[in-house]
Amino acid sequence: MKVVCKIDNLHSVEDSSVFARLKRYISDSNGVLDLQVGREYVVYGVEFWDNCPWFYLCTEDDDEYPKPFAADFFETTDKRISKCWTLVTSPCEGDENSTRLVFEEWARDSAFYERLIDGEGDAVTLFAEYRFLMDSE
Repeated sequence: MKVVCKIDNLHSVEDSSVFARLKRYISDSNGVLDLQVGREYVVYGVEFWDNCPWFYLCTEDDDEYPKPFAADFFETTDKRISKCWTLVTSPCEGDENSTRLVFEEWARDSAFYERLIDGEGDAVTLFAEYRFLMDSE
């Protein structure tokens, strides 16, 4: 799956209900996102927050892990789902569920993303392998 950035600042979102929903997750007061308008990104995973998709992207070529960005900031240019992804739903607080499309090891390990951010070697290596595969799709 590939997407092109159409908005790189929260304050450019014109729909007030979308702005309010995104504002709950984006704390930077100036609204600037680590995105480049017009750039195409490979999506390495999808997670649904408030029933809305957030795409896991690497904004730099040398990033060791992807970061989540709301789908509202993008236009989808390649809608094909990665062959690496699996669908996982797990219970969260209260009666909420977490739903993600991510690779198998990430789907099975609820702490995988935290380990990846922390730079744990096995998680970084595994993501790099999947990133190569998804970049080639």
